[in-house]
Amino acid sequence: MTDRYLIGAVLGGMMLVSLAALSLHGQATPPAAKATTGKSANPPRTPWGDPDLQGTWFVMYDVPLERSAANSGKEFLTDQEVAAADAAKGVSPGRNARSVDKAQDVSGAYNAVFNSVLKTGKRTSMIVDPPDGRIPPLVSGAAAGRGFPGAPTGRGGLGLGTAPGVNDNPETIPQSPRCLGVPMPFLPLNTLFAQGTVMQVVQSPKSMAIYMEDDHAGGGNRVILLDGRPHAPSKMKFYLGDSRGHWEGNTLVVENTNFSQGFRGSNIETYKMIERFTRADANTLRREITFDDPKT
Repeated sequence: MTDRYLIGAVLGGMMLVSLAALSLHGQATPPAAKATTGKSANPPRTPWGDPDLQGTWFVMYDVPLERSAANSGKEFLTDQEVAAADAAKGVSPGRNARSVDKAQDVSGAYNAVFNSVLKTGKRTSMIVDPPDGRIPPLVSGAAAGRGFPGAPTGRGGLGLGTAPGVNDNPETIPQSPRCLGVPMPFLPLNTLFAQGTVMQVVQSPKSMAIYMEDDHAGGGNRVILLDGRPHAPSKMKFYLGDSRGHWEGNTLVVENTNFSQGFRGSNIETYKMIERFTRADANTLRREITFDDPKT
């Protein structure tokens, strides 16, 4: 079992950002597949011969997207730091915020009693490239927040309805504050409420379907076409993007384009996301993502 999966990104020019995230653990492989505990060089196979990625997969460890200033220059936490972080989670006021800060109405309504609080991972960031574990700065002339209406300006804006005026009209309210389904790239960014921690994968010879579950925000269904057809015309935009995949050895490489909103303010006309799925062993799925946007 590996202790990380790679998730990659490019948001500053052509710089590569790899997000090294967590192992995904899942149910046993379906009866039709040949189970094995071997490494990715000999993964379980589907009846038609492709590596079998099927199962229900869960992220098991909490790793931040970007490296904090406190961990600058440090790729991994020590065992003592991991233990201290886990101990702090056990007394978190997130169990019921209203009892601590006297919050009223819905501002204190979320609590973690019925949600998974993941154990701390040893990595200090999901991003592994650039080496500082941070999202690259904007390229010259890039407009922060250009990727979708009302996105906050500045580095790493999520566009979650926090910019002034973004929620004044229904035309500009982003989808995520309304809990209308999960967006891409579907990263485990809020591990207190299990965000981005569950994927169910089903394969056929010409396509792969992924159901993504994000706790109270709902779910989303992706279809990745593997039959060689081109992407949809660029004028067509989709909330989950347009996914086309092909096999490179035992790795499924998926190119995602045609997004209706960018990741953290990227330009939807030039934003592209490349995923790589590899079955590392019987219980681990490795996922690598590269975000490429030369105009952002």
